[in-house]
Order: sequence, then structure tokens, then C-alpha cells
Amino acid sequence: MTTVDQTHARDPQPQTIHVVGSSPRLSPHPSPSAAGRVVRALGRLATWRVWTSLAAVYLLFAGVFFASTLTFAIPQVEAACGQPPLDVRFTSSAAQVHGFLEACGPVGREAYRMMQLADLFYPAVFALFLASSLALVLRHLAPDRPRLLALAALPLLASAFDYAENVLAWLSLAAFPEPAATDGLLGIASAAKSATSWLSGGLLIVLVVALAVVRLRGLVRRGRRRVEAAR
Repeated sequence: MTTVDQTHARDPQPQTIHVVGSSPRLSPHPSPSAAGRVVRALGRLATWRVWTSLAAVYLLFAGVFFASTLTFAIPQVEAACGQPPLDVRFTSSAAQVHGFLEACGPVGREAYRMMQLADLFYPAVFALFLASSLALVLRHLAPDRPRLLALAALPLLASAFDYAENVLAWLSLAAFPEPAATDGLLGIASAAKSATSWLSGGLLIVLVVALAVVRLRGLVRRGRRRVEAAR
């Protein structure tokens, strides 16, 4: 066996050779990283067509959830229980969770249970709408820095905390009239959800203002050029 044959026997995997000038070099073909795949996925949300579709769905859900007379709507649950639902509070202690379910009574607890069923969809709808808003603004504000689109994943983190809160609410409902061992965790999930949601909304406001400032400066510069060209 020749030296070349021995080399191929030890290394049977073919490699792609790229020629740069007159000097060939071996180049690996790495698979996309997880972060890269996330950025590309978020980039698909950064279009006006996707944003308008998500905005329409979100407004429909928000109207039904926050302002309708349906049994599972937040105003109806608040009226039945005599206090705001756990899901709209920043946080709740274990005693407050059990006290809320006790104050609701059978009718209020059934309304709260129906609200939890409706809340299987709202976190995802809200998170996708807010992520699309962030991605769209970031793409216009920094088109040459696509990695910044990763910031649009923040609302998705908030929705994960929201779903964790929902699971803990179901556990509390299932354990009633006894307190659930996880009642104290519900308030932690609520606080994490609220903090990340507010952070996402605050970031969107800052980015929209920054984009408005950049566009305004561009208009001012173009106006000056026109004035100078007219002289």
C-alpha cells in the first residue's frame, strides 16, 4: 500500500477544497448555531404582512379577553370573585392564592377555570405580536446588524413564564379546598412574567423613539442638501 493509500484509509471522509488564488485550503461546513436559527426565525416575523396579521389576531383576543361580557373574560372573573384575578397581579403570596380561590366561591372558581382555558392561547398570540413588533423596528433601525433581532425573543420568554403561571393556577384549582404545595411558586411566575413583559414593552418604546429620531435626522439632512443645491 502506498503512502497516499494509507492516508485515505485513515481519513475516508471527503473534504471540500476551496481554492483562493493559487493556494488551496480546506474549509469546514459548520451547521448553523442555535442562536443563528433563532435569529433567522425572528427575521421571518419582521415583515409588515406578518405584523398586520398578528396585530389583527391580537386585537381580537385582547378585546374578548379584557373587555367582553363572556364568562372567561377578566372583568367577569373579577366581578364573580370580588377582586382581580391572580393573572393580572404583579405577584401573589401563597396565602393570597388560596384566599382568592376561597373568595371566588363555586361560580367564581368556574369562571376562573374557564379563563385559564382561554389563556392557553393568549400568551402565544401576545408574544408573537410583540416579538414581530420588535423584530420589525430592529430591522429598520439596524439593517446591517441582524444579530440584534435576538432581542425580539424577549416576549417569548415572557410567554414561557405566563404558561408556567397557568400550570400553577391549574394545580391550585385542582388542590382546592386544600392549599397546593406550589401556591408560592405562582407569584414568582407572575412576577417573572410581568417583569419580562414590561421590559419587552419598554424596549419597544425606546426602539420606536430611536427609529423616529433616525428618520427625522435623515429628513433634516435631505432638506439641507436640497436647500444647498438650490442656491
